[in-house]
Amino acid sequence: MVFANFLGVQILGVLFGLFMLYLTILYFRRRDLNPGDVLIWVPVWIVFLIGVAFPKTLDFFLQTFNVISAIQLFTILGFMFFAIVIFYLYRSVRVNSKRVEKLVRIIALKKVKSDEKKQK
Repeated sequence: MVFANFLGVQILGVLFGLFMLYLTILYFRRRDLNPGDVLIWVPVWIVFLIGVAFPKTLDFFLQTFNVISAIQLFTILGFMFFAIVIFYLYRSVRVNSKRVEKLVRIIALKKVKSDEKKQK
């Protein structure tokens, strides 16, 4: 029974990995992702697929980092990965916020200048 549950989780994990790989390629073709994004996400999904489909390939990492199971390893790596993604997104939002603020200032100054010319 335990084997059947594990196999079900493996199948679900493989389907999820394949779906995410498909979405990555689809969004790249739609030009929603740039080549740099694809160079990050495709290897992430391939490593995920290998780890889920062939959990014994992770034994080296499990022993090296003294982790009990592949699930724990994926959880730890997932938290680390998402911390990096959240930091990157935070930085991107801050940069875009500054760009929008600068653009609004430029537009406001142009509007004030055009209003002054109209009044003369």
